[in-house]
Amino acid sequence: MEERMDFRILNNGSFVPSIGFGTYKTGTLDETEQAVTNALNAGYRLFDTAAYYDNEEAVGNGIKASGINRSDIIITTKIWHTDAGYDATIRAVENSLKKLDTNYIDIMLIHQPIGDYYGSWRAMEELYDQNILRGLGVSNFYEDRLIDLIYHANVRPVVNQIECHPFNQRQSLWEIMRKHQIVGMAWSPFTRDRQPIFDHPIIKSLAEKYGKTKHQIILRWHIQRGMIPLPKSNSLEHMKSNCDVFDFKLSITDMDLMELLDQRAFLENHHTAAGLERILQLK
Repeated sequence: MEERMDFRILNNGSFVPSIGFGTYKTGTLDETEQAVTNALNAGYRLFDTAAYYDNEEAVGNGIKASGINRSDIIITTKIWHTDAGYDATIRAVENSLKKLDTNYIDIMLIHQPIGDYYGSWRAMEELYDQNILRGLGVSNFYEDRLIDLIYHANVRPVVNQIECHPFNQRQSLWEIMRKHQIVGMAWSPFTRDRQPIFDHPIIKSLAEKYGKTKHQIILRWHIQRGMIPLPKSNSLEHMKSNCDVFDFKLSITDMDLMELLDQRAFLENHHTAAGLERILQLK
């Protein structure tokens, strides 16, 4: 790789990079394929997609065109709520395999705890036993749904992908995940520019102190907390900068300082009635 990279070990014994590349709304299929190509050149080896993003084929094309060994790349994708249930999940996995042009998926996630996700989990467990899915995970599972699944599943989730950023640090959920050895993946690690995170004086002062960009300070904070951030960008320069976060560490005092930013401010609270209805309307 062009940049140094740290890794996290999952509860099934596999290793994943401590930073990944998100592909939600990366543009047209051609733009997404180019973004994946650029991300690989920048050093990324963990790629996050989903059936709902409708770009699995572009992600697969970008990976295949790179010539990099498939075994050196980690792909996560997701089952959308319209494919909840045993039979629908079997078909959804087959569809994702075809679009990604691969014979296995490193980590398959349930995108939302909606509908018959227990039927989905049973199907995923069977495919895990067949080594078609190398790891199982969830996305947007809050404390109650995550605990319920942990105690009723035969295969424990390896990751839970959640909204997480300095303004919403998800401390109570994170404590449960650490207790059960479930690694967190952070979507919208910069708040998707929907909150003025880069204007905050603490972020500005730490960037100046460490001689790093504000993006790098936030990514380093995620990594030191044990979260895997999933930044996205269509700029090769920004991709390289986002990957260049392994030559410094925030001090314990500065990590504590970052805790002061937590406003428990959701970009999207999926577990309110309004939030759930909005998700259900997305097909």
